[in-house]
Amino acid sequence: MPPVYPPLKIRVLGSGTSMGVPVVGCTCAVCTSEDPRNKRMRSSISIQIGDRHFLVDCSVDFRWQMLAWPMPRIDAVLLTHTHSDHVNGIDDLRAYNYFQGASIPIHSSQPFIDDLVTRFNYCFNPLQKGGGVPQLDLVPVRPTVPFDCVGVEVLPLEVLHGKLPILGFRLGRFAYLTDCSGIPDRSIDLLGDLDVLIISALRHRPHSTHFNLEQSLEACRRLGVRQAYFTHIADELDHETTNRDLPDWAKLAFDGQLIEVG
Repeated sequence: MPPVYPPLKIRVLGSGTSMGVPVVGCTCAVCTSEDPRNKRMRSSISIQIGDRHFLVDCSVDFRWQMLAWPMPRIDAVLLTHTHSDHVNGIDDLRAYNYFQGASIPIHSSQPFIDDLVTRFNYCFNPLQKGGGVPQLDLVPVRPTVPFDCVGVEVLPLEVLHGKLPILGFRLGRFAYLTDCSGIPDRSIDLLGDLDVLIISALRHRPHSTHFNLEQSLEACRRLGVRQAYFTHIADELDHETTNRDLPDWAKLAFDGQLIEVG
């Protein structure tokens, strides 16, 4: 049984693919739609548990997301992987360093921790003092091994992004699996009894490194999820028309959506 949690408040900060929606230069019906739910920044969520505030991924749109739906503080970052759309907002974490007067821990698997040091070397090996460098503490975690995150138990899970093993995260009866094209059996076994799952569903057509909508629905049925929200959505899926065809227990997420668990 998962530990008992206070109610979780999950904010969808971004529900789009690595290109976002609208896609630059695209004139399709979704990219030119006036429905605000078809405006999708790069995928990320925030989680509030009591007085703790977590950020899951720090997207290239992080600054705009914080201006739209500000977090009062960031106690920790949970990082699924280091593709650019999920980490290129890291420099803007320094604003929270200033406000909080402390460094911010980033939890991820060791290969992604190593990649962060390469990608953001100036943060960890600054050439000079000053210049507004983010203060970050890199904390490696291992899939299937729960860890204490400022007093909250978090369970990291391995999912597949094509051939690349990345992380999903479970907190109580909520889980977040983005950029997912496969769920190993050992993770399936740890994803039972979920009230809410946020999982990627790129489009209708198959893709080599992401579930399409039909595959995500099948994964949710296999897991017995009570309520599913789909994220990492391309411009092929119009929000309203897609949701009309989905079962009541599964819907496309949208930027700014607030989901409460428990």
